[in-house]
Amino acid sequence: MHHFLLRTIKIICLPVMVWSLAACNKEAKLTPTKVPDFYTLPQGNQPYDDSIVAFHKKYGTYILYKFTNIDFAYDYNNYITYTATIGNPAYVGQTLDYFRTQCLDYYPESFLRKTLPLKIILAAHIDSLYSLGDVMLAHPSVTGFAASSSMMAIGWTDSTLTKKTPAELAQMKGWLHSCYAQQAIKSGSISIPPVFIKLAPNDYAFLPAGGKYAAGLIDDYNNGGTLLIDFLSYITAITSHTRAELDATILNPAVDINGLIQGKYDAIINYYQSQFGVDLQAIGNHS
Repeated sequence: MHHFLLRTIKIICLPVMVWSLAACNKEAKLTPTKVPDFYTLPQGNQPYDDSIVAFHKKYGTYILYKFTNIDFAYDYNNYITYTATIGNPAYVGQTLDYFRTQCLDYYPESFLRKTLPLKIILAAHIDSLYSLGDVMLAHPSVTGFAASSSMMAIGWTDSTLTKKTPAELAQMKGWLHSCYAQQAIKSGSISIPPVFIKLAPNDYAFLPAGGKYAAGLIDDYNNGGTLLIDFLSYITAITSHTRAELDATILNPAVDINGLIQGKYDAIINYYQSQFGVDLQAIGNHS
């Protein structure tokens, strides 16, 4: 009796299902819903606005020179403790040229499409925020760059960029590429190579008797180091110095007494070259 009832239910339901499917087919065909833009481009009518629109069409990245602090600081589920000031529109074109020649031109298209963030903020300057009791205080960013998992910001959209010396511009180039790498790591587009991680200290708060170089560290951390900061310090050094300059300083065996700096340097160079076809040292070699 049980099997007979099940068979009867199936026979009754089948025509109903067929009729329902036929009715659905007679309705208008479903079309994909267009995802609305996060931001409206162009933001103005200057000649550089055309290049910003073209850049978005090519990479899906919004370049914003008009923005709110929410646009700048807030991520998908987090925020960065920085604040940014709107840039001078007269220098937006200059900053775009700087970003292209000092960053984008060094990477292949495949790498750019993989790593460029949702938005690039062009600011006049960037301040880091810290608390003093119940008061939040702002301090000028050392580098003038900032990054989150969906954003990187360039805080040089004013006249100060034109006043930089060649040595200062070289240092800035290192900070720029470090910011780009930081954003790419936070978004998961690239990762810190396993070989680098193996050579990193177990605890950045306690250095061996030989000091930071003996531990394979090349920056001053003030007991606030992390694996990410360690990695980015190498990106900065590589992209702001020639190989000859590095050989004479941090890669010199008299400095790198345990060979850890050379090992971590090689890990980064090999990772970028093998995974992305990027010669990272060529960036530092190019003045």
